[in-house]
Amino acid sequence: MTIQNTLTKIFPVGLLVWFCWSLPVSAETGQPGFPIQEITVPASEESKQHHLAKTDDGRLILSWVESDGQNSTVRFAIREGQGWSPVRTVTSVDGKLGDPPVVFGLDDGSLAAAWMPYAKGGKSKYAADIFLARSQDGGLTWSKAFKPYGESARIYDAQMSLTALPNARIALVWTDMRETGDPGKNDRYQLMATVLAKGQQSAGTELRLDDDICSCCRASTTAEGESLLTVYRDHSQGEIRDTGAVRWDTDGKVQALSAPGDGWRIEGCPSNGPAVDMSASSVALAWFSAADDKGRFKVAFSTDGGKGFTKPFEVDDDARGYVNVALLSTNVALVSWRKRAGPEDELRIAKVTTDGISRQTAIYQGDFPGWPSKYPGMIVLDHQAFVAWTDPIKKKVRLVAVTLD
Repeated sequence: MTIQNTLTKIFPVGLLVWFCWSLPVSAETGQPGFPIQEITVPASEESKQHHLAKTDDGRLILSWVESDGQNSTVRFAIREGQGWSPVRTVTSVDGKLGDPPVVFGLDDGSLAAAWMPYAKGGKSKYAADIFLARSQDGGLTWSKAFKPYGESARIYDAQMSLTALPNARIALVWTDMRETGDPGKNDRYQLMATVLAKGQQSAGTELRLDDDICSCCRASTTAEGESLLTVYRDHSQGEIRDTGAVRWDTDGKVQALSAPGDGWRIEGCPSNGPAVDMSASSVALAWFSAADDKGRFKVAFSTDGGKGFTKPFEVDDDARGYVNVALLSTNVALVSWRKRAGPEDELRIAKVTTDGISRQTAIYQGDFPGWPSKYPGMIVLDHQAFVAWTDPIKKKVRLVAVTLD
């Protein structure tokens, strides 16, 4: 498994892991690259289901799952200078977990965590629960875990999307299958949401964002003040599964948006969702499509909060997908994705604008695990980006820092 750069043909791969190197020019594209450095993570030798987030004061949070074959333990650490805080444990549950757990900061300095164990006695093997807890002491102790939704909810294990809101509130978006499997129902997967107040330990008011979505694809949610934007893979007549987008707010107002479409007709869910980031009225949207049976990774921008988007720009025409996006400024974003590279995949990052790619770097080439660890994670903090993935050969979470200046 390879950390990619222009030196890999000269030095053995193992020598390239623990120091920083610069990529002045990409041999493949002729574009300038990014300096990258692999960071030793404090996870055990066997770790998976990585997730990246931040504290309220801007420090990196890396969370992951460790499993002994019977139990799954959710752990995390916070980046402190060039090292890490002590590893903290959120919870340990019987069996496997669905979508990767998340740990993130709230604006009162506390932490929130969410995890998705499989439902005991569920009618479907995909039936899961979502539990949420908070910590006021940096993760040393956690509040009693609770389900943040009502009894009628039927959580599908494909995804949960969370984001922090002002006044230590939390927004949660999930895929719901309450309308599937029973005679007389619509047999549709729905996108549901709720907002939880500071300290709330009970179910929030449920809000339906879309009543017919693609079942297995990840959703992505971002917030600006009281306004939220969620993107997902929609499902419409004729088995068209293009990107869907919806603006909603903490008062329950929902507005469907017109995201760029590809007309991708596919009988089953591709399990390959879009990503979004927003700052003020600027939005960056990234997604994968194979409408013409060729994997394409596209990006579009908006300057009016998603009401209208620029013409999509194609980042890669031989992509595997599993995309991330971080808005750097108006019409400028950093993206990551998995590119096809023969029998393997290549994890790449690129800086993109409405004019195209200005810089890109290959971080890693090799195998990737299947769901739920198949999406690389990416976050931008100040002038650095952090990219995480689970290496199935090393059986551990890996992390690199990318210098953006």
